[in-house]
Amino acid sequence: MEDIFDIIYLSHIAVGHGGRDRLKVETSIKYANITTDMINIFLSLCETCQKKKKLGKKGLVSKPILHTEFNSRCQMDSIDMQSQPDAQFKFILNYQDHLIKFVLLRPLQTKRAEEVASHVFDIFLTFGAPVLLHSDNGSEFVNNLITELTDLRPE
Repeated sequence: MEDIFDIIYLSHIAVGHGGRDRLKVETSIKYANITTDMINIFLSLCETCQKKKKLGKKGLVSKPILHTEFNSRCQMDSIDMQSQPDAQFKFILNYQDHLIKFVLLRPLQTKRAEEVASHVFDIFLTFGAPVLLHSDNGSEFVNNLITELTDLRPE
């Protein structure tokens, strides 16, 4: 019985902790007497597989974000180009509409809220402000950006 355990163990490692079907194929190449029940018992004892099973499989998006019109949801991020600056420009402002994936790029010398706000305000004047503007730059930066945009807005 220990020999069967060792055979299943080595096959299981060879298939990278693969599941029942992959293990059955691997063991059937050399051995005809290893049953699916034996494989199931072995898999139930493998700690790595049990941990992997508990984690479950995560999908990319469980519920897609739906948009119905241009400029309803936009995202802005900065791309760090400090390793390859173009003269005084070390960053790129990336502004994208989620619905049609339209992208606007603007060169930035710094990531200061004042400079970013100036470019974002220019985009707003061209296309209008989006219903929702998303940024991964952190709440402090976003708060400063909103303050700067408010200061730029005419009364």
